[in-house]
Amino acid sequence: MPPKKRIGDMMIEQGLITQEQLEIGIQEQRKSGELLGSVLFSLGFISQKDLFKLLTISSANQEESEQDKYNADIPQEIENLVKQSSSLFQREGSIGKKELDSAYSPLVNLVEKIIIDGIQRSATDIHINPDAKGVRIRYRVDGVLQHSMFLPNELLNPIVSRFKVMGQMNIAESRIPQDGGAEFAYKNRKLDLRISTFPIIGGENVVIRVLDKSKLRIGLENLGFFDEDIEKLNASIQLPFGMILVTGPTGSGKTTTLYSCLSIINTVSRNIFTLEDPVEYQLPMARQSQINVKAGLTFATGLRSILRQDPDVILVGEMRDAETAELAIRASLTGHLVFSTIHTNDAISSIARIMDIGIDPFLISTTIDSIVAQRLVRSLCEECKEPVPPFSPQYAKLGIDPAVSRLYRAKGCPACDGSGFKGRSVIYEILKISPRIRELINIKASLEDVRRQAISEGFREMHEIALEKVRMGITTLDEVSHATRMSF
Repeated sequence: MPPKKRIGDMMIEQGLITQEQLEIGIQEQRKSGELLGSVLFSLGFISQKDLFKLLTISSANQEESEQDKYNADIPQEIENLVKQSSSLFQREGSIGKKELDSAYSPLVNLVEKIIIDGIQRSATDIHINPDAKGVRIRYRVDGVLQHSMFLPNELLNPIVSRFKVMGQMNIAESRIPQDGGAEFAYKNRKLDLRISTFPIIGGENVVIRVLDKSKLRIGLENLGFFDEDIEKLNASIQLPFGMILVTGPTGSGKTTTLYSCLSIINTVSRNIFTLEDPVEYQLPMARQSQINVKAGLTFATGLRSILRQDPDVILVGEMRDAETAELAIRASLTGHLVFSTIHTNDAISSIARIMDIGIDPFLISTTIDSIVAQRLVRSLCEECKEPVPPFSPQYAKLGIDPAVSRLYRAKGCPACDGSGFKGRSVIYEILKISPRIRELINIKASLEDVRRQAISEGFREMHEIALEKVRMGITTLDEVSHATRMSF
């Protein structure tokens, strides 16, 4: 079989670009990592029509697989809907209420296809970004933003308005940020969409958080915790009272870890209450409440009321201030098992953070049983991951003999949409507050003293767990470096 032609060469043959433009586009592509066609479009070298033509050529040049067929059917459906929506806008001069809310409107169908495409790619967030050359659509998959497509500039406001209608927001207001929510049905599943708009130069930016309850991986083992650490957490969450904290940045899987812990003790014999902002997933039998500051329901006011509801277990979504932290800690002192989160870089620094909020060291040492700090790293695709060459310096860095054990790296295949990664795994550290560590907290010992004591008791820091997952072929050294901000 003759070798397949590269997309750039085919574009030159089609007369779409010059050799010089191709070279410029390739240079820009190396910097941005975006698709070549999108780069050329953003540079102004090809038109919207040429971009769609390129997508058609690209689809025809790909291997015939189910995923490829799906992708081709989606650039085609979206192309048709873009043409219809653009035509309507140019003809009418504006988009009316009927076009914003009718099942037969091409604009409504276009927005629906954008959402469905994101769901198919397992995106957690959909980004609608005003751009100098058009409307940029991006999806966050496994924690990384991926470029999807460019749409004509004239469709920005109609698309934003459609999302505002879905989220029951004010479509006439574009000067201030707005938040809303919607339910989206797809293949017998109901997904929650959290819609946020934000005014920027060039229009309004829209980000949609996609919450797919059917894909919530409840269970500590499903998240990537090792068996010996699951046993430690199981011992903590079976306690009748006390506090368990989970810490980490936004998007590090804290909520899923907390839900996994609650699911283990969620029985008819326990009265479980949660205060969340927002409630992302529903737990059977648990009484879940969503914070509503405008109505006066804050973490502090909600926690006071929950204590009058005879709870056994309380989940406080986040300890944001001294009042909430003190109420949560005192609840754990009075016979309740309390779960909560706090934003710190690691488990040990959480102790200092709670002190900074204004909580007495004695209360901290008396109530907190365990602190879990975590991040998420992308997992290598099992279909296409390949061994790192034995001469790579990575083996020496990790002290591995390539003749005995092999490291792996990302390659890319249809199963992982060419990224080389599929899914994510947790890297973590678990600090158990031992009697000696309680003494150190009470005398306000330095965090380094606490760390040394914890390590002497078997505490494993996050980077140790991360490197173990690299050695096991679960993830890569680059992923770990990115997640922990440590160089190896």
